[in-house]
Amino acid sequence: MIAEGKHDEFETPMKTGKLKFTAELAVIGTLLVLAVLSVAFIGALVAPPKVLFGRSLTAIPPSLFPLIALSLLALLCGTFIFWRSRNADPDDAAGFSIEGWKRGIMLFGLMTFYALTMQPFGFLISSAIAMILISWLAGNRSVWQILLLSVAGPILLYLTATRLLAVSLPELSAIEFFYARMLGG
Repeated sequence: MIAEGKHDEFETPMKTGKLKFTAELAVIGTLLVLAVLSVAFIGALVAPPKVLFGRSLTAIPPSLFPLIALSLLALLCGTFIFWRSRNADPDDAAGFSIEGWKRGIMLFGLMTFYALTMQPFGFLISSAIAMILISWLAGNRSVWQILLLSVAGPILLYLTATRLLAVSLPELSAIEFFYARMLGG
């Protein structure tokens, strides 16, 4: 039995406080709204597949991968907002700080870099570079963790997208030949 006012060593007191409108919540809320709207109007965003003699030329509909990605994005954003409302930090400063704006602009620049390097560098190399830079921007300083996530993440995503979902991703020929040789196809 724990005496009143004392906490067990494994019990962490829940942070209480009012959820404040910050740059982080503004971005997450905007992403949530855009993801939900995109899922709702996915038919207008993704072109229907080509049809030859009444049969589709693809095994899966082209809207499947964007639908999965957008649904997961909406779920993650909603989960974060719910979690943040339950664990609001009273020490968080309300409003938009200069540091928040700097990090937001740097993230936008990194994502623009990622989009522009996808075609010339290929999916794996551009994804690994982007993940390294974003991990560093987010405050992760563990070199081994950054390298592990930046190498394993893009490889698993590439194999899942290309082999399981049959989605074509831009990639360098040498890497595509390597996977074809390793995976027999």
